[in-house]
Amino acid sequence: MKRGSRQLRWAIDVGIGALLLYTGVDITTNYEESQGAGVDTNLDTILIPVLILPILLRHRAPFGAATAFAAACVVSGIPTFDQFRLPVALPVALLIVYPVARDTDRPRALAGLALVLAGLAVIGFTDPVADDEGGVVAMLAFALPLCSVLWAAGRLVRSGEKLAVKLEEQSHQLERQREQTAQLAVEVERTQLASELDLAARDRVREMIELAEIGERSLASDPQAAPVTFGRIERLGRDSLNEMRGLLGVLRGDERGARSPRPTLAAIETLLAEARRGGRLVELQVEGERQTLPGGVELAAYRVLQHALVAVRGEDGEPATVELRYLHGTLEVEVSGLPGDGSSARAAVLAARERVTSHGGSFSADSSAVGRTVLRARLPTVAAHG
Repeated sequence: MKRGSRQLRWAIDVGIGALLLYTGVDITTNYEESQGAGVDTNLDTILIPVLILPILLRHRAPFGAATAFAAACVVSGIPTFDQFRLPVALPVALLIVYPVARDTDRPRALAGLALVLAGLAVIGFTDPVADDEGGVVAMLAFALPLCSVLWAAGRLVRSGEKLAVKLEEQSHQLERQREQTAQLAVEVERTQLASELDLAARDRVREMIELAEIGERSLASDPQAAPVTFGRIERLGRDSLNEMRGLLGVLRGDERGARSPRPTLAAIETLLAEARRGGRLVELQVEGERQTLPGGVELAAYRVLQHALVAVRGEDGEPATVELRYLHGTLEVEVSGLPGDGSSARAAVLAARERVTSHGGSFSADSSAVGRTVLRARLPTVAAHG
């Protein structure tokens, strides 16, 4: 709570206490005259502040205020236990019950209510006016419904506040999930574009090589056809260049790798630490000797792990597991865990698949017999030829 709000509450409580003190002193000092009897009320007046002081604790320590009130009901009756303090005790009790119910957990809220009612029961036993009006039974019959209503109202407000906090947290979580899904969609699109670029480049280069071979043969057999062949090669080259410019223009918008080093498997512990900070349990197993791989493979493996940790989750008793296997010419990545929820998990699987296949690898996503999702990726670590 903000400092200004705390100061305002403190000022209100001090004002209420001062008003109750004035009222209590006025009533107790005039009690003898109003009754027309020779009853000494000096002790009543002197001990009235003891009943009022718990009000100052009701926001900072509600349960402590309830405990202090119960004790004050006993102390304010010393030594005769026949002293007039009902007009102050009842409003103080009602002022304490509500914050006890609103600001503490259920066991303390119930205990606080019991302490307040116990204090009022002491007042019913020892206050002369309460005794005249029916004693402790009448006191509890009057106070119990009032305290119960205020206590229930406090619990209702507490439930509403907790629900509001929970809804706000869920809203933030959904917002983060939407952002994550959008990022994954961009990742999928860029990976698809990279695959298209690679495929287009391969096809065009292969076609130009074939045309160059034809043109070379035609120089000897049919020199007049050679310019036509080389003209086709030029057009293919220009078309390929234009296509690559367009695709690279889109890919260049990826700001992640422009100004910072591309992530590699050397940063895997950092990646796992980030996943664990989100509350997930993740275990790492490495088979084979770790080795430095080509930059593209390192980045692809890192991204696959990043996507996989979105697609699966781990919790107590069911941790997610990450396995890296360094094999001859191949890196195997396997991530298993409980299936993730929502569109983010599906988009993450798609992004991981596109990333692997664009590097000439294989990818699979399966469900095990125990209800876990298993993602497997094989990335070639030696460039293919031909």
